[in-house]
Amino acid sequence: MIKALSTLVLCAAAVSACTSEVSNFKSLKYGARAYPHDGVVFEVAPQLGSTRSAYWCAGSEYARRYLGAGWQTPFYIVRGLGTGEVSGRKDTVLFSLDPGGSQVQPRGIIGTTSFSVGSAMTVQGGDSHCDPFLLGQF
Repeated sequence: MIKALSTLVLCAAAVSACTSEVSNFKSLKYGARAYPHDGVVFEVAPQLGSTRSAYWCAGSEYARRYLGAGWQTPFYIVRGLGTGEVSGRKDTVLFSLDPGGSQVQPRGIIGTTSFSVGSAMTVQGGDSHCDPFLLGQF
């Protein structure tokens, strides 16, 4: 009985640890979520089926609201589209305000169709993609 109980407690602790990490997200416009990572990296997960503009919009909002970035502050892609490292969701993108702290080589400000590592956009540029028509939310 004690062995079964200790196994149950161990399993509950493991599930609890995973759940707290996944539930540690910030809700953003249009149903997007952002998950903080260690250090300066954050994971963006817009609603399933969102356009590419939704990633830049959500990244911009998180950088501005939760990291205190100014409008002209660039944010960088650390990892392009892929399965979320924190959320586990498909089609997430990792961003960072600090390319040096995230081991990214900046590639400059580029268009929204690319999710190449090092691609960047200013917070204001990302915010301009929060138009409901660009996001398919009309």
